[in-house]
Amino acid sequence: MPEKIKDKQYVMGFTWAGYRNGKRFPILLNTFSDDYKNEKDSIEILGEKFQKKIYYPSFLSSEKIIEGNDIIIIYNGLELIQRPVHLVSFLMELRKKYGFTKMFYLQGISDPYLMPVLSYLGINIFDDLYIRKESREHIKYNVAGKSRVDYEPFEENIQFAESILESIFVSTRDNTLREIVEKIAISGKAMEILRIADTRYYEDFYSVFPSRTPYIQANSLESLNRPDIVGYRNKISSYVKPDHRNIALLLPCSAKKPYSDSKTHKKILSGIWQYRRYLHELIVTSPVGLVPRELEKGYPARFYDIPVIGTWYEDEKLMMKNLISAYFNKNRYEDVIAYIPEDLDFVRDAIPDNAKIIEGKVTDDNNIARLVSVLKDTVTAESQYAKKLDDYRALLRFQFGDWIIPYISNVKLINSFHQDMIVEGSRILFVYNESIGRFSITPESGKFFLENDKFNVSIDDFRPTSTVYAMGIQNATPDIKAFDEVIMTYNNELRGTGTALMPSRAMVDLNNGAAVKVRSGIRN
Repeated sequence: MPEKIKDKQYVMGFTWAGYRNGKRFPILLNTFSDDYKNEKDSIEILGEKFQKKIYYPSFLSSEKIIEGNDIIIIYNGLELIQRPVHLVSFLMELRKKYGFTKMFYLQGISDPYLMPVLSYLGINIFDDLYIRKESREHIKYNVAGKSRVDYEPFEENIQFAESILESIFVSTRDNTLREIVEKIAISGKAMEILRIADTRYYEDFYSVFPSRTPYIQANSLESLNRPDIVGYRNKISSYVKPDHRNIALLLPCSAKKPYSDSKTHKKILSGIWQYRRYLHELIVTSPVGLVPRELEKGYPARFYDIPVIGTWYEDEKLMMKNLISAYFNKNRYEDVIAYIPEDLDFVRDAIPDNAKIIEGKVTDDNNIARLVSVLKDTVTAESQYAKKLDDYRALLRFQFGDWIIPYISNVKLINSFHQDMIVEGSRILFVYNESIGRFSITPESGKFFLENDKFNVSIDDFRPTSTVYAMGIQNATPDIKAFDEVIMTYNNELRGTGTALMPSRAMVDLNNGAAVKVRSGIRN
Protein backbone atom coordinates (compact mmCIF):
# COMPACT_ATOMS: atom_id res chain seq x y z
CA MET A 1 0.00 0.00 0.00
CA PRO A 2 1.43 3.44 -0.91
CA GLU A 3 2.28 5.91 1.83
CA LYS A 4 -0.73 8.07 2.57
CA ILE A 5 -0.89 11.83 2.16
CA LYS A 6 -1.47 13.77 5.37
CA ASP A 7 -3.59 16.83 6.17
CA LYS A 8 -7.14 17.81 5.37
CA GLN A 9 -8.42 16.96 1.91
CA TYR A 10 -11.57 17.41 -0.18
CA VAL A 11 -12.10 15.14 -3.14
CA MET A 12 -14.39 15.38 -6.16
CA GLY A 13 -13.61 12.97 -8.96
CA PHE A 14 -9.91 13.27 -9.83
CA THR A 15 -9.73 16.70 -8.18
CA TRP A 16 -8.53 17.01 -4.64
CA ALA A 17 -8.15 20.23 -2.73
CA GLY A 18 -7.36 21.22 0.81
CA TYR A 19 -4.55 22.31 3.11
CA ARG A 20 -1.07 20.97 3.39
CA ASN A 21 1.83 22.44 5.36
CA GLY A 22 -0.10 25.70 5.68
CA LYS A 23 -0.70 25.96 1.91
CA ARG A 24 -4.08 25.73 0.25
CA PHE A 25 -4.48 23.71 -2.94
CA PRO A 26 -4.90 24.02 -5.82
CA ILE A 27 -2.13 26.59 -5.68
CA LEU A 28 -0.58 29.19 -7.97
CA LEU A 29 3.18 29.34 -7.43
CA ASN A 30 4.86 32.71 -7.27
CA THR A 31 8.08 32.00 -9.19
CA PHE A 32 9.82 34.82 -7.29
CA SER A 33 9.10 33.47 -3.83
CA ASP A 34 10.32 30.78 -1.46
CA ASP A 35 7.70 28.42 -2.92
CA TYR A 36 9.73 28.32 -6.13
CA LYS A 37 13.50 28.42 -5.64
CA ASN A 38 15.46 28.25 -8.88
CA GLU A 39 19.05 27.50 -7.90
CA LYS A 40 22.14 26.62 -9.93
CA ASP A 41 21.88 22.84 -9.79
CA SER A 42 18.36 22.34 -8.49
CA ILE A 43 14.85 23.69 -8.34
CA GLU A 44 12.84 23.65 -5.13
CA ILE A 45 9.03 23.46 -5.33
CA LEU A 46 7.10 23.95 -2.09
CA GLY A 47 10.09 22.72 -0.11
CA GLU A 48 10.83 19.67 -2.27
CA LYS A 49 14.12 19.75 -4.17
CA PHE A 50 14.60 18.42 -7.72
CA GLN A 51 17.98 18.13 -9.41
CA LYS A 52 18.35 20.03 -12.67
CA LYS A 53 19.12 18.26 -15.93
CA ILE A 54 18.28 18.72 -19.58
CA TYR A 55 14.76 17.55 -20.38
CA TYR A 56 13.72 17.02 -23.96
CA PRO A 57 10.26 17.25 -25.55
CA SER A 58 8.34 13.99 -25.24
CA PHE A 59 8.78 13.13 -28.90
CA LEU A 60 12.57 13.06 -28.34
CA SER A 61 12.56 11.34 -24.97
CA SER A 62 10.63 8.66 -23.10
CA GLU A 63 10.71 10.87 -20.02
CA LYS A 64 7.63 13.03 -19.49
CA ILE A 65 7.66 13.74 -15.76
CA ILE A 66 10.02 14.42 -12.89
CA GLU A 67 8.92 12.37 -9.89
CA GLY A 68 9.52 13.58 -6.36
CA ASN A 69 8.41 12.29 -2.98
CA ASP A 70 5.23 14.36 -2.93
CA ILE A 71 5.10 16.12 -6.30
CA ILE A 72 5.06 15.02 -9.93
CA ILE A 73 6.39 17.77 -12.24
CA ILE A 74 4.88 17.59 -15.72
CA TYR A 75 7.54 19.69 -17.37
CA ASN A 76 6.34 19.76 -20.97
CA GLY A 77 3.08 21.61 -20.31
CA LEU A 78 3.41 23.97 -23.27
CA GLU A 79 3.81 21.03 -25.61
CA LEU A 80 0.98 18.97 -24.09
CA ILE A 81 -1.56 21.79 -24.13
CA GLN A 82 -1.19 22.00 -27.91
CA ARG A 83 -2.25 18.37 -28.18
CA PRO A 84 -5.37 18.05 -25.98
CA VAL A 85 -6.00 14.40 -26.87
CA HIS A 86 -2.48 13.51 -25.76
CA LEU A 87 -2.76 15.72 -22.67
CA VAL A 88 -5.91 14.03 -21.38
CA SER A 89 -4.58 10.55 -22.15
CA PHE A 90 -1.32 11.33 -20.38
CA LEU A 91 -3.02 12.69 -17.24
CA MET A 92 -5.39 9.71 -17.06
CA GLU A 93 -2.45 7.32 -17.15
CA LEU A 94 -0.71 9.27 -14.39
CA ARG A 95 -3.81 9.16 -12.17
CA LYS A 96 -4.20 5.43 -12.71
CA LYS A 97 -0.59 4.91 -11.66
CA TYR A 98 -0.33 7.34 -8.75
CA GLY A 99 -3.94 7.77 -7.65
CA PHE A 100 -4.08 10.50 -5.02
CA THR A 101 -0.64 9.80 -3.54
CA LYS A 102 1.14 12.72 -5.23
CA MET A 103 0.37 16.27 -6.32
CA PHE A 104 0.56 17.08 -10.03
CA TYR A 105 2.36 20.25 -11.12
CA LEU A 106 1.82 21.27 -14.76
CA GLN A 107 4.58 23.72 -15.61
CA GLY A 108 4.03 26.88 -17.63
CA ILE A 109 0.23 26.65 -18.01
CA SER A 110 -1.57 29.13 -15.78
CA ASP A 111 -4.16 30.47 -18.21
CA PRO A 112 -6.99 31.10 -15.71
CA TYR A 113 -9.61 30.00 -18.25
CA LEU A 114 -7.93 26.59 -18.44
CA MET A 115 -7.45 26.15 -14.69
CA PRO A 116 -10.92 24.69 -13.94
CA VAL A 117 -10.75 21.95 -16.57
CA LEU A 118 -7.11 21.17 -15.72
CA SER A 119 -8.06 20.88 -12.05
CA TYR A 120 -10.93 18.62 -13.14
CA LEU A 121 -8.26 16.41 -14.74
CA GLY A 122 -6.27 16.34 -11.50
CA ILE A 123 -3.73 19.20 -11.69
CA ASN A 124 -3.01 20.59 -8.20
CA ILE A 125 -0.17 23.06 -8.82
CA PHE A 126 0.20 25.88 -11.36
CA ASP A 127 2.87 28.54 -11.71
CA ASP A 128 2.63 32.21 -12.73
CA LEU A 129 5.00 32.05 -15.74
CA TYR A 130 2.24 32.25 -18.34
CA ILE A 131 0.53 35.09 -16.47
CA ARG A 132 3.78 37.05 -16.34
CA LYS A 133 4.25 36.61 -20.09
CA GLU A 134 0.73 37.77 -20.99
CA SER A 135 0.90 40.66 -18.54
CA ARG A 136 4.08 41.91 -20.23
CA GLU A 137 2.11 41.85 -23.48
CA HIS A 138 -0.54 44.11 -21.84
CA ILE A 139 -3.19 41.38 -21.78
CA LYS A 140 -5.70 41.64 -18.97
CA TYR A 141 -8.07 38.93 -17.72
CA ASN A 142 -11.70 39.48 -16.78
CA VAL A 143 -14.91 37.45 -16.59
CA ALA A 144 -15.68 38.13 -20.26
CA GLY A 145 -12.26 37.04 -21.52
CA LYS A 146 -8.97 38.72 -22.38
CA SER A 147 -8.49 42.34 -23.45
CA ARG A 148 -5.56 44.65 -24.20
CA VAL A 149 -4.71 47.56 -21.95
CA ASP A 150 -1.98 50.24 -22.01
CA TYR A 151 -0.10 48.96 -18.95
CA GLU A 152 1.17 45.69 -17.48
CA PRO A 153 -1.73 44.32 -15.38
CA PHE A 154 0.24 41.60 -13.60
CA GLU A 155 -1.16 42.11 -10.10
CA GLU A 156 -4.73 42.31 -11.40
CA ASN A 157 -4.20 39.15 -13.44
CA ILE A 158 -2.80 37.33 -10.44
CA GLN A 159 -5.84 38.38 -8.39
CA PHE A 160 -8.14 37.13 -11.15
CA ALA A 161 -6.32 33.77 -11.34
CA GLU A 162 -6.45 33.45 -7.55
CA SER A 163 -10.22 34.08 -7.64
CA ILE A 164 -10.55 31.21 -10.12
CA LEU A 165 -8.54 28.96 -7.79
CA GLU A 166 -10.80 30.05 -4.92
CA SER A 167 -13.83 28.94 -6.95
CA ILE A 168 -12.14 25.62 -7.73
CA PHE A 169 -11.36 25.04 -4.06
CA VAL A 170 -14.88 25.86 -2.87
CA SER A 171 -16.60 23.89 -5.62
CA THR A 172 -14.36 20.85 -4.99
CA ARG A 173 -15.24 21.03 -1.31
CA ASP A 174 -18.95 21.40 -2.14
CA ASN A 175 -18.98 18.87 -5.03
CA THR A 176 -20.04 21.46 -7.61
CA LEU A 177 -16.81 21.66 -9.61
CA ARG A 178 -18.44 20.37 -12.79
CA GLU A 179 -20.66 23.48 -12.87
CA ILE A 180 -17.59 25.73 -12.64
CA VAL A 181 -15.87 23.83 -15.45
CA GLU A 182 -18.90 24.23 -17.71
CA LYS A 183 -19.52 27.87 -16.81
CA ILE A 184 -16.01 29.04 -17.66
CA ALA A 185 -16.47 28.29 -21.35
CA ILE A 186 -14.51 31.28 -22.67
CA SER A 187 -11.61 29.10 -23.74
CA GLY A 188 -12.29 26.89 -26.75
CA LYS A 189 -9.31 24.81 -25.67
CA ALA A 190 -10.95 24.18 -22.30
CA MET A 191 -14.14 22.94 -23.95
CA GLU A 192 -12.11 20.73 -26.28
CA ILE A 193 -10.33 19.17 -23.31
CA LEU A 194 -13.62 18.65 -21.46
CA ARG A 195 -15.26 16.97 -24.43
CA ILE A 196 -12.29 14.65 -24.88
CA ALA A 197 -12.46 13.72 -21.21
CA ASP A 198 -16.23 13.14 -21.37
CA THR A 199 -16.31 11.09 -24.54
CA ARG A 200 -13.06 9.13 -24.49
CA TYR A 201 -12.56 8.68 -20.75
CA TYR A 202 -16.11 8.42 -19.47
CA GLU A 203 -15.45 5.19 -17.57
CA ASP A 204 -12.45 6.70 -15.77
CA PHE A 205 -14.40 9.75 -14.64
CA TYR A 206 -17.58 7.86 -13.82
CA SER A 207 -15.66 5.55 -11.48
CA VAL A 208 -14.67 8.48 -9.24
CA PHE A 209 -17.46 11.01 -9.87
CA PRO A 210 -19.82 11.46 -6.87
CA SER A 211 -22.97 9.36 -7.05
CA ARG A 212 -24.84 12.59 -6.29
CA THR A 213 -24.05 16.30 -6.09
CA PRO A 214 -26.01 19.16 -4.49
CA TYR A 215 -27.50 20.15 -7.85
CA ILE A 216 -27.03 19.94 -11.61
CA GLN A 217 -27.17 23.25 -13.46
CA ALA A 218 -27.68 21.96 -17.00
CA ASN A 219 -27.25 25.21 -18.92
CA SER A 220 -25.19 23.89 -21.83
CA LEU A 221 -24.93 20.86 -24.09
CA GLU A 222 -21.81 19.87 -22.13
CA SER A 223 -24.18 18.81 -19.35
CA LEU A 224 -25.44 15.99 -21.56
CA ASN A 225 -22.07 14.31 -21.14
CA ARG A 226 -21.55 14.71 -17.39
CA PRO A 227 -20.32 11.39 -15.98
CA ASP A 228 -23.20 11.14 -13.52
CA ILE A 229 -25.80 11.95 -16.19
CA VAL A 230 -24.36 9.49 -18.71
CA GLY A 231 -24.07 6.88 -15.97
CA TYR A 232 -27.73 7.34 -15.09
CA ARG A 233 -28.82 7.01 -18.72
CA ASN A 234 -26.73 3.85 -19.13
CA LYS A 235 -28.48 2.32 -16.12
CA ILE A 236 -31.89 3.33 -17.46
CA SER A 237 -31.19 1.70 -20.84
CA SER A 238 -30.94 -1.63 -18.98
CA TYR A 239 -33.45 -0.80 -16.21
CA VAL A 240 -35.97 -3.49 -15.34
CA LYS A 241 -39.44 -2.10 -14.68
CA PRO A 242 -41.26 -2.93 -11.44
CA ASP A 243 -43.34 -6.08 -11.40
CA HIS A 244 -47.00 -5.78 -12.36
CA ARG A 245 -46.63 -2.40 -14.06
CA ASN A 246 -47.65 -3.49 -17.53
CA ILE A 247 -49.14 -0.30 -18.99
CA ALA A 248 -46.61 2.44 -19.77
CA LEU A 249 -47.66 6.09 -19.72
CA LEU A 250 -45.17 8.60 -21.14
CA LEU A 251 -45.45 12.12 -19.74
CA PRO A 252 -43.53 15.38 -20.22
CA CYS A 253 -41.21 16.80 -17.57
CA SER A 254 -41.82 19.90 -15.48
CA ALA A 255 -39.64 22.68 -14.13
CA LYS A 256 -40.51 21.80 -10.54
CA LYS A 257 -38.99 18.69 -8.97
CA PRO A 258 -40.05 16.12 -8.12
CA TYR A 259 -42.37 16.20 -11.12
CA SER A 260 -45.38 14.98 -9.13
CA ASP A 261 -45.27 18.18 -7.06
CA SER A 262 -45.63 20.41 -10.14
CA LYS A 263 -48.93 22.00 -11.13
CA THR A 264 -48.81 20.23 -14.48
CA HIS A 265 -48.39 16.74 -13.06
CA LYS A 266 -50.81 17.34 -10.19
CA LYS A 267 -53.53 18.24 -12.68
CA ILE A 268 -52.84 15.25 -14.90
CA LEU A 269 -52.58 12.82 -11.99
CA SER A 270 -55.72 14.10 -10.30
CA GLY A 271 -57.58 13.32 -13.52
CA ILE A 272 -56.31 9.74 -13.81
CA TRP A 273 -55.95 8.82 -10.14
CA GLN A 274 -58.17 5.73 -10.36
CA TYR A 275 -55.91 4.16 -12.98
CA ARG A 276 -52.47 4.99 -11.59
CA ARG A 277 -51.87 1.70 -9.77
CA TYR A 278 -52.06 -0.06 -13.15
CA LEU A 279 -49.63 2.33 -14.85
CA HIS A 280 -45.91 2.73 -15.11
CA GLU A 281 -45.38 6.45 -15.50
CA LEU A 282 -42.27 7.48 -17.48
CA ILE A 283 -41.19 11.12 -17.71
CA VAL A 284 -39.36 12.24 -20.87
CA THR A 285 -36.81 15.00 -20.31
CA SER A 286 -33.29 16.29 -20.89
CA PRO A 287 -30.48 15.89 -19.89
CA VAL A 288 -31.43 12.68 -18.04
CA GLY A 289 -33.57 11.29 -20.86
CA LEU A 290 -36.19 9.13 -19.15
CA VAL A 291 -37.31 8.97 -15.52
CA PRO A 292 -39.51 6.17 -14.20
CA ARG A 293 -41.86 7.65 -11.60
CA GLU A 294 -40.35 5.53 -8.82
CA LEU A 295 -36.99 7.25 -9.44
CA GLU A 296 -38.24 10.84 -9.57
CA LYS A 297 -37.20 11.65 -6.00
CA GLY A 298 -33.67 10.37 -6.49
CA TYR A 299 -30.56 11.61 -8.19
CA PRO A 300 -30.28 13.02 -10.80
CA ALA A 301 -34.02 13.39 -11.55
CA ARG A 302 -34.81 15.58 -8.57
CA PHE A 303 -31.64 17.64 -8.66
CA TYR A 304 -31.24 19.01 -12.17
CA ASP A 305 -32.32 22.38 -13.51
CA ILE A 306 -32.56 23.13 -17.23
CA PRO A 307 -33.90 26.14 -19.16
CA VAL A 308 -37.41 25.21 -20.30
CA ILE A 309 -38.30 26.95 -23.56
CA GLY A 310 -40.33 24.32 -25.39
CA THR A 311 -37.54 23.69 -27.90
CA TRP A 312 -35.06 20.83 -27.92
CA TYR A 313 -31.61 20.75 -29.51
CA GLU A 314 -31.02 17.99 -32.03
CA ASP A 315 -28.45 16.42 -29.69
CA GLU A 316 -31.10 16.25 -26.97
CA LYS A 317 -33.68 14.76 -29.31
CA LEU A 318 -31.28 12.07 -30.48
CA MET A 319 -30.28 11.25 -26.89
CA MET A 320 -33.91 10.94 -25.76
CA LYS A 321 -34.97 8.86 -28.75
CA ASN A 322 -32.04 6.47 -28.37
CA LEU A 323 -32.67 6.02 -24.64
CA ILE A 324 -36.43 5.52 -25.02
CA SER A 325 -35.85 2.99 -27.80
CA ALA A 326 -33.29 1.08 -25.69
CA TYR A 327 -35.64 1.12 -22.72
CA PHE A 328 -38.60 -0.32 -24.64
CA ASN A 329 -36.36 -2.96 -26.20
CA LYS A 330 -35.55 -4.07 -22.65
CA ASN A 331 -39.05 -3.73 -21.18
CA ARG A 332 -42.23 -5.08 -22.76
CA TYR A 333 -45.64 -3.67 -21.88
CA GLU A 334 -49.14 -4.79 -22.72
CA ASP A 335 -49.93 -1.23 -23.78
CA VAL A 336 -48.01 2.02 -24.23
CA ILE A 337 -49.69 5.41 -24.02
CA ALA A 338 -47.89 8.67 -24.80
CA TYR A 339 -49.50 11.80 -23.38
CA ILE A 340 -47.20 14.48 -24.74
CA PRO A 341 -47.07 18.12 -25.87
CA GLU A 342 -46.26 18.94 -29.48
CA ASP A 343 -42.58 19.63 -28.73
CA LEU A 344 -42.13 15.95 -27.82
CA ASP A 345 -43.61 14.70 -31.08
CA PHE A 346 -40.20 13.31 -32.04
CA VAL A 347 -40.55 10.45 -29.50
CA ARG A 348 -43.00 8.77 -31.90
CA ASP A 349 -39.96 7.29 -33.64
CA ALA A 350 -38.77 5.61 -30.43
CA ILE A 351 -41.91 4.12 -28.89
CA PRO A 352 -43.62 0.87 -29.96
CA ASP A 353 -45.63 1.09 -33.18
CA ASN A 354 -48.91 0.18 -31.50
CA ALA A 355 -48.62 2.96 -28.89
CA LYS A 356 -51.61 5.19 -28.30
CA ILE A 357 -50.64 8.83 -28.66
CA ILE A 358 -52.49 11.85 -27.29
CA GLU A 359 -50.74 15.03 -28.34
CA GLY A 360 -51.45 18.62 -27.35
CA LYS A 361 -51.48 20.85 -24.31
CA VAL A 362 -51.22 18.39 -21.43
CA THR A 363 -53.10 20.55 -18.91
CA ASP A 364 -56.06 21.09 -21.23
CA ASP A 365 -59.22 19.61 -19.71
CA ASN A 366 -60.33 18.13 -23.03
CA ASN A 367 -56.99 16.39 -23.52
CA ILE A 368 -57.06 15.00 -19.98
CA ALA A 369 -60.58 13.70 -20.70
CA ARG A 370 -59.21 12.00 -23.84
CA LEU A 371 -56.48 10.40 -21.74
CA VAL A 372 -59.04 9.15 -19.20
CA SER A 373 -61.10 7.67 -22.04
CA VAL A 374 -58.08 5.82 -23.43
CA LEU A 375 -57.18 4.51 -19.99
CA LYS A 376 -60.75 3.36 -19.41
CA ASP A 377 -60.58 1.29 -22.59
CA THR A 378 -57.07 0.02 -21.82
CA VAL A 379 -57.37 -1.03 -18.19
CA THR A 380 -59.47 -4.20 -18.03
CA ALA A 381 -60.66 -6.45 -15.27
CA GLU A 382 -57.67 -8.69 -15.94
CA SER A 383 -55.14 -5.88 -15.57
CA GLN A 384 -52.70 -6.39 -12.71
CA TYR A 385 -51.85 -3.53 -10.42
CA ALA A 386 -48.50 -2.82 -8.83
CA LYS A 387 -47.78 -2.17 -5.20
CA LYS A 388 -45.37 0.31 -3.70
CA LEU A 389 -43.17 -2.61 -2.70
CA ASP A 390 -42.76 -3.52 -6.38
CA ASP A 391 -41.44 -0.02 -7.05
CA TYR A 392 -39.08 -0.20 -4.09
CA ARG A 393 -37.67 -3.54 -5.24
CA ALA A 394 -36.90 -1.95 -8.62
CA LEU A 395 -35.29 1.02 -6.85
CA LEU A 396 -33.10 -1.23 -4.68
CA ARG A 397 -31.96 -3.09 -7.78
CA PHE A 398 -31.22 0.23 -9.51
CA GLN A 399 -29.29 1.57 -6.50
CA PHE A 400 -27.18 -1.45 -5.59
CA GLY A 401 -27.19 -3.79 -8.60
CA ASP A 402 -28.72 -7.09 -9.67
CA TRP A 403 -26.85 -9.02 -7.00
CA ILE A 404 -29.35 -7.69 -4.41
CA ILE A 405 -32.34 -9.46 -6.02
CA PRO A 406 -32.20 -12.75 -4.01
CA TYR A 407 -32.14 -10.80 -0.76
CA ILE A 408 -35.34 -8.83 -1.41
CA SER A 409 -37.62 -11.51 -2.84
CA ASN A 410 -39.52 -12.20 0.41
CA VAL A 411 -39.50 -8.77 2.02
CA LYS A 412 -42.39 -6.59 3.16
CA LEU A 413 -42.95 -2.84 3.37
CA ILE A 414 -43.84 -1.09 6.60
CA ASN A 415 -44.04 2.54 7.61
CA SER A 416 -42.69 3.51 11.00
CA PHE A 417 -42.11 7.04 12.32
CA HIS A 418 -43.16 8.34 8.87
CA GLN A 419 -40.40 6.36 7.15
CA ASP A 420 -40.82 3.52 4.69
CA MET A 421 -38.81 0.45 5.65
CA ILE A 422 -38.09 -2.81 3.89
CA VAL A 423 -38.31 -5.66 6.41
CA GLU A 424 -38.00 -9.42 6.53
CA GLY A 425 -39.69 -10.88 9.57
CA SER A 426 -38.65 -8.65 12.45
CA ARG A 427 -35.46 -7.46 10.72
CA ILE A 428 -35.29 -3.97 9.23
CA LEU A 429 -33.18 -4.29 6.08
CA PHE A 430 -33.41 -0.90 4.36
CA VAL A 431 -34.79 2.52 5.28
CA TYR A 432 -36.01 4.85 2.53
CA ASN A 433 -34.69 8.41 2.63
CA GLU A 434 -37.33 10.43 0.81
CA SER A 435 -35.22 13.61 0.67
CA ILE A 436 -32.71 11.96 -1.67
CA GLY A 437 -34.80 9.10 -3.05
CA ARG A 438 -32.45 6.36 -1.86
CA PHE A 439 -32.32 3.52 0.61
CA SER A 440 -29.96 3.38 3.58
CA ILE A 441 -28.23 0.17 4.57
CA THR A 442 -28.93 -1.13 8.08
CA PRO A 443 -26.79 -3.50 10.16
CA GLU A 444 -29.14 -6.31 9.13
CA SER A 445 -28.76 -5.79 5.39
CA GLY A 446 -25.09 -4.92 5.88
CA LYS A 447 -24.50 -8.67 6.15
CA PHE A 448 -25.57 -9.05 2.50
CA PHE A 449 -22.97 -6.51 1.42
CA LEU A 450 -20.29 -8.20 3.50
CA GLU A 451 -21.17 -11.59 2.04
CA ASN A 452 -20.85 -10.23 -1.52
CA ASP A 453 -17.99 -7.78 -0.81
CA LYS A 454 -19.98 -4.85 -2.18
CA PHE A 455 -19.66 -1.21 -1.09
CA ASN A 456 -17.26 -2.39 1.58
CA VAL A 457 -14.83 -0.09 3.41
CA SER A 458 -12.19 -2.01 5.38
CA ILE A 459 -11.14 -0.06 8.46
CA ASP A 460 -8.60 -0.44 11.25
CA ASP A 461 -9.56 -2.15 14.48
CA PHE A 462 -11.91 0.40 16.04
CA ARG A 463 -15.64 0.99 16.47
CA PRO A 464 -16.83 3.80 14.16
CA THR A 465 -18.88 6.55 15.77
CA SER A 466 -19.60 9.77 13.84
CA THR A 467 -16.95 10.05 11.09
CA VAL A 468 -14.28 7.72 9.76
CA TYR A 469 -11.25 9.52 8.38
CA ALA A 470 -9.08 8.27 5.55
CA MET A 471 -6.19 7.60 7.94
CA GLY A 472 -8.24 4.79 9.51
CA ILE A 473 -9.04 3.00 6.25
CA GLN A 474 -7.16 -0.08 5.04
CA ASN A 475 -8.98 -0.74 1.78
CA ALA A 476 -12.23 -0.14 -0.10
CA THR A 477 -14.02 -1.98 -2.89
CA PRO A 478 -13.77 -0.22 -6.27
CA ASP A 479 -17.54 0.19 -6.64
CA ILE A 480 -17.59 3.01 -4.04
CA LYS A 481 -18.08 6.62 -5.08
CA ALA A 482 -18.70 9.66 -2.91
CA PHE A 483 -22.19 9.57 -1.33
CA ASP A 484 -22.76 5.88 -1.92
CA GLU A 485 -24.18 3.87 0.95
CA VAL A 486 -21.44 1.65 2.41
CA ILE A 487 -20.60 -0.82 5.11
CA MET A 488 -17.49 -0.72 7.30
CA THR A 489 -15.70 -3.92 8.22
CA TYR A 490 -12.62 -5.14 10.04
CA ASN A 491 -11.24 -8.63 9.37
CA ASN A 492 -14.54 -9.68 7.78
CA GLU A 493 -16.52 -8.41 10.77
CA LEU A 494 -19.26 -5.86 10.20
CA ARG A 495 -18.47 -2.72 12.21
CA GLY A 496 -20.98 -0.18 10.88
CA THR A 497 -22.87 1.43 8.02
CA GLY A 498 -22.71 4.93 6.58
CA THR A 499 -22.27 7.18 3.57
CA ALA A 500 -19.02 7.47 1.63
CA LEU A 501 -17.55 10.95 1.30
CA MET A 502 -14.73 9.99 -1.11
CA PRO A 503 -14.26 7.51 -3.95
CA SER A 504 -12.56 4.30 -2.92
CA ARG A 505 -9.14 5.13 -4.42
CA ALA A 506 -8.96 8.39 -2.46
CA MET A 507 -9.91 6.60 0.77
CA VAL A 508 -6.93 4.31 0.35
CA ASP A 509 -4.39 6.91 -0.85
CA LEU A 510 -5.14 9.84 1.44
CA ASN A 511 -4.36 10.00 5.13
CA ASN A 512 -6.83 12.63 6.22
CA GLY A 513 -10.14 14.11 5.30
CA ALA A 514 -13.55 12.67 6.15
CA ALA A 515 -14.04 9.42 4.22
CA VAL A 516 -17.26 7.97 5.65
CA LYS A 517 -20.11 9.57 7.55
CA VAL A 518 -21.23 6.93 10.02
CA ARG A 519 -24.93 6.14 10.26
CA SER A 520 -24.79 3.25 12.68
CA GLY A 521 -21.90 1.65 14.48
CA ILE A 522 -22.13 -1.99 15.55
CA ARG A 523 -20.93 -2.97 18.99
CA ASN A 524 -20.50 -6.48 20.34
